[in-house]
Amino acid sequence: AADVAADVAAAAVVAPPSRALESALVAELERAEGLRLPDKPPPSLVILDVLDGDVRTCFAEDGGLLQAQEERYRNLRAEIRVSDGTLDSSNFSAFGEPDGVVSRRLPVADDVLALRREVWLAADAAYKHAVEQLSRKLAAVQELPEPLPADWAPAPAVHLPLSPAGSAPRDVFVHGGDAMSMAGCRDTVTALTAAAARPGLEQVQAVARDWHGWRVVLNSEGTRATTPTGNVVVRLEATARRGDGTPVQDARWWVARDASGLPPREAMVAAAAEMAERLVAAAAAPAPSPWLGPVLFEGEAAAEFFSQLLSAEIVGTPPELEDGDSFLASTRAAVARIGRRLLPEGWTVYDDPTTRTGAVGEYAYDHDMVAPRRVDVVVDGVLSDVLMSRVPSKARSLSTGHGRSLGADRRGAMPGFVRVVPARRVTERALRARALRVAREVGLDRVLVVQRLRPPAMTDRLDITVSGEGPPAGLTDPYEACLLDRSGACAPVRNLRFVGVDRRALRDIVAAGPGSGPVGMLDGAPGPQRYGIGATGGVPVSWDVPSVLVAEMELDPSTGGEPRVLLVP
Repeated sequence: AADVAADVAAAAVVAPPSRALESALVAELERAEGLRLPDKPPPSLVILDVLDGDVRTCFAEDGGLLQAQEERYRNLRAEIRVSDGTLDSSNFSAFGEPDGVVSRRLPVADDVLALRREVWLAADAAYKHAVEQLSRKLAAVQELPEPLPADWAPAPAVHLPLSPAGSAPRDVFVHGGDAMSMAGCRDTVTALTAAAARPGLEQVQAVARDWHGWRVVLNSEGTRATTPTGNVVVRLEATARRGDGTPVQDARWWVARDASGLPPREAMVAAAAEMAERLVAAAAAPAPSPWLGPVLFEGEAAAEFFSQLLSAEIVGTPPELEDGDSFLASTRAAVARIGRRLLPEGWTVYDDPTTRTGAVGEYAYDHDMVAPRRVDVVVDGVLSDVLMSRVPSKARSLSTGHGRSLGADRRGAMPGFVRVVPARRVTERALRARALRVAREVGLDRVLVVQRLRPPAMTDRLDITVSGEGPPAGLTDPYEACLLDRSGACAPVRNLRFVGVDRRALRDIVAAGPGSGPVGMLDGAPGPQRYGIGATGGVPVSWDVPSVLVAEMELDPSTGGEPRVLLVP
């Protein structure tokens, strides 16, 4: 089978934004800067951010195509801030009240008047919301014990052509071409589900989405810029069910900057078949027992381990002030604490989206149109610096070029391309041998090996912990895990759930092995919002990490479920 990129015969390169869109944005930015309600401050900042491109989405189940859709996507994010001279209307949460950021779909036709009308409606609403938000914020901060940090950090204006000549992508880190064709989109999801479908599996589903286009940003500080953007994601998930009704699930996923970055389709199909065999075996495995002992995270599970536990520790964006809880919110520090030990001595972590390896987490400008720089966040195991957007904190004021978010969310800092470098690596064989030795030291003859963790985007269970119920999970459930014995055999285990995991697990790493290379994923900002992005949503992030052995972790069985669904012969 040919490579996916060749097999799908990359679709036509997405044309750059039109002159009509440029004219509409320039005119409405000027008009928005002059907005003024009686006895209210004018806008202190206006940002118009448009995504303009094409989206293809295909969905298949059990080898049959259920949906194939292609559409033009043109969406505006209008953000307006107003200020009383000391603070502005942003970085404040009032329990769902409008906050000065409005998203609105724009006409795909290049009609200047039609475009201007929609931009005007969004900007007008954003300004009125910002005025209301400022009033709420001023009322909330009256009794604060100390001043808040600034709401917006300075950054140089960026000047790039709004309507680049021709349709070829320019020298930036995200391609505007190599998009997946509709034929390739359909063929990929049907081939994957057909390869995985077999007796014993209750449901096999696959979704593919290709988004390619342009980000157009204008603001009242002088920035005028257009940059290409895009990514492609393919996810496959299957479900089996035990006789007691307990569902057992597994999945595969691939995230790339464009179709040429996906593995060959034959490799994806082989992975789908291998996943199905593992899932059938896991469903037939004996009921799991609680585990308390060493855990070895390998491959993609190691990438998820670091992504879920380390992301919040290296991001310096402070939390929003919350209405009704001003004192607590104002004194609550960001999770990241410079000077805190996060990893064992000798470990280094740095984030550098500026490299040109083709990883999905590389980019030339963040969503604030700030060029990123390398940040050495962990040195000798201790947090020494943090990732920042243009939202300052008490510890750091300037952006590091990591301001990214989804939709109307606040442009907080997010990881880009993170590399975790241990003090020392051993071979995979030596790492497993070390894991068995650690297990024997605590009276165990086997060690738990986790090979794949469920991504937050694919978590369908919302856990709410009430005081007195015990510690929360801290990590998503393992998709694939096995118990490794001295003979080298690894017996599959199913439906285990972590208990009480937090950042301290990072300090409990006792050994590191080889890595699997950069792992691309789609993610959300650290916090609960990353669990609601869906199978094809999220911001592209890359993690390059080693396999790791954690000295002790606790997992409990997760049993029960819906009554067994009878399969049609």
